[in-house]
Amino acid sequence: KTQFAHVCGSGNLSHTMPGEAHPAFTAGGLVLAGGLIGFLKSGSKPSLIAGSVIGAAFGGAGYMISNGKEFEGHSLASLVAFSLAGMFTPKFFKTKALFPAGMYATIGIGSLAFHGMKALEWKS
Repeated sequence: KTQFAHVCGSGNLSHTMPGEAHPAFTAGGLVLAGGLIGFLKSGSKPSLIAGSVIGAAFGGAGYMISNGKEFEGHSLASLVAFSLAGMFTPKFFKTKALFPAGMYATIGIGSLAFHGMKALEWKS
């Protein structure tokens, strides 16, 4: 019985979250929080909408990974991470701003490396 299953009162391992899902959920939470901060600081609705959509996509990927669709979840997370890195890496090099560009570029590149590797592992 894992700690997660113990806390939830379930000994069924199908209800546990694989460690591979945590990075997707974490990335989603960070992106969602960043979009919310952007909205609260500057009233930017695009920040809120983009943060919500990208955060939800990462969350959906984490859900897929934790529910037996590992290849599909890692593939989705890779696609979302590629988009995030593609949008924010050039902005970071242009502005040198750690937030939001540096944070999102780092999340995107790191997530792409992790989830891309995992998608290839699950494919074979």
